Amino acid sequence: MLGKRGIYFVLLFLALAGVVLGFCEEPEAVAEAAPFDWLAYLVPRVFFVLCVSLITLGMRLAKKGYRFNIRPIPGLEQMEEAVGRATEMGRPSLFCTGVSDTAHPELYASMPILNKIATVSARYRNRLLIPVCMERTLTLLQTTYEEACKSIGELRAFNPTDVRFFPGGQVYFAAASMGYMLKERPAACFYFGYYELESLLLSETGQVVGAMQIAGTSQLFQIPFFIAACDYVIIGEEFFAVSASISGDPKLSGSLYGQDMVKVIVIVSVVIAAVLASIPTLGPVVLRIAQALQK
Repeated sequence: MLGKRGIYFVLLFLALAGVVLGFCEEPEAVAEAAPFDWLAYLVPRVFFVLCVSLITLGMRLAKKGYRFNIRPIPGLEQMEEAVGRATEMGRPSLFCTGVSDTAHPELYASMPILNKIATVSARYRNRLLIPVCMERTLTLLQTTYEEACKSIGELRAFNPTDVRFFPGGQVYFAAASMGYMLKERPAACFYFGYYELESLLLSETGQVVGAMQIAGTSQLFQIPFFIAACDYVIIGEEFFAVSASISGDPKLSGSLYGQDMVKVIVIVSVVIAAVLASIPTLGPVVLRIAQALQK
């Protein structure tokens, strides 16, 4: 096993080898090579470092006790009302993450939302149905549901058979979930996660059974379908804001603050670049910077 010094020597050797190989290029190849574009090299890396620094700053401020305000989001405020409506009607609720897999950040962002809905459902003794598309997410969904019930002392409300895996892929999952909804007739449906074609199929089925529906996804192409069929839609990056607001995790709220600061800087930079681009001597430089960022 290599110690720390051994690892340092290996890295130093690789770096020196790269430098030596760079100097050992043939003279003709070096002469024919295009001049190195420092602007194209530095601009995207500086922007990356800026993004990471702002997000890290937000997380550190949150850890030190600074609290960031997240504006009220109507869909978030109606979740408990939807579960209460289903309880009054004597019908279950449904939570679905679509085709979210372990590689999708939407899956992990939806877990605080599932925890909140499961907690409210357990408190009201309302049955919660969770259809699952990807087998790798089954354990995570079951554990989150169980921990939510356990946290308020209502473990009896957890029924592992209500977290149902429908195999066969995306289309079979959508068809099986639609049949499941028509059979169980949930009165409150929550769709949070990564969605594709099943977004309209599930939300239209929810309309057929008369459910109150709340949806949220970062996939902008699926949002119009949710808007057409759901009562409340959490649009785009509001999805991650809802997750941060519900969880109360300072890391999530701090990273959200850092992302917002990056957006502000981008907007200001675009305005400044538009003004500078109108100056003949600075126009080509601004264009090169914009092209470097696109890469």
